[in-house]
Amino acid sequence: MSLALQDNRPKLVTSPEIAGKLVEKLGHAMEDLLVLLREETALVKAGKLRQAGELAMDKEEKAALYTRLMLAARDEIETLKAYVPDATAALLKRHELFRAEVQINLAVLDTARDVAEDILRTVATEVGRSEAPAVYGRSGHAQAAYAVGARGVAINRSL
Repeated sequence: MSLALQDNRPKLVTSPEIAGKLVEKLGHAMEDLLVLLREETALVKAGKLRQAGELAMDKEEKAALYTRLMLAARDEIETLKAYVPDATAALLKRHELFRAEVQINLAVLDTARDVAEDILRTVATEVGRSEAPAVYGRSGHAQAAYAVGARGVAINRSL
């Protein structure tokens, strides 16, 4: 968004009370999302991918709320610093820790996806490999394989 458009928008934070509520709501949204991310990370590390996948809808909702509040706070950061400087400073520190936790979660999910893809790729290669017969036919040449090998394996990348 251009700065010109940003400056023309009405300010959402017009009092210390509103500033405090925004910081508080953002803190709660961040904590709620963080609890869910930790749970997802633990489940993926334990190999419980189906249970981790069941958290997707809740994760999406919590991430959307966090994003909306974070963007509102970002747009009003100077006002927040003016009205509630201590709470804003504490929130910014918590946000740095939050970002580190998100990076851990993303790394775990990325590793799990890579491992799953590698396993599926290996299985597809082995299943698709056409084994040559161990005996020769009457002509002295290896007999053609009777079974048709697998043509491919589909991979769902929505983890």
